[in-house]
Amino acid sequence: MNIGDLGIPVWSGELAETPIGPICVTVSEVGLRQVAFAPLSAWVPQPGEHPQPPETAPAWLGHALEQVGDYLQCHCRLFGLPIDWRGVGGFQREVLELTQRIAFGEVRTYADLAHDLGRPRAARAVGGALARNPMPLVLPCHRVVGSDRRLHGFGAPGGIATKAWLLQLEGVRIVDQRLG
Repeated sequence: MNIGDLGIPVWSGELAETPIGPICVTVSEVGLRQVAFAPLSAWVPQPGEHPQPPETAPAWLGHALEQVGDYLQCHCRLFGLPIDWRGVGGFQREVLELTQRIAFGEVRTYADLAHDLGRPRAARAVGGALARNPMPLVLPCHRVVGSDRRLHGFGAPGGIATKAWLLQLEGVRIVDQRLG
């Protein structure tokens, strides 16, 4: 029996108190798998994932928690974490890889990303792919706005207000849920 027969071993940790509420981070032996805006007690493994005891966690679980915490205090502008892309494929992965390259404090539109992907009519599909982003903050979907320069959709508690807070943390001016 090989590891694939047993599923993906994963480890989770929590930042209990952040300016935007508790955040749970999950890693595998390959890299980061999930960043969730929820306490560890609410974490539910994805299909095929098998939770492991915390004392056996790879070092990057601690690194991931530290970097997310530092980002939320504006001490980290670039995440240096390996990503476990298993379970994220096709168009969604293309969108998330492109989103990962959006720099701290930079904002793009859904249409910009669709154009960059060579699919100029796929802005809504880009939005759909970002709505299922398993690693927000690290794959910074909050840096993507509508063509009208308004903030649209964000799955974290607080929704648009949290998206605005994250963008303001990065120095982006927001007025009435719109880029200022």
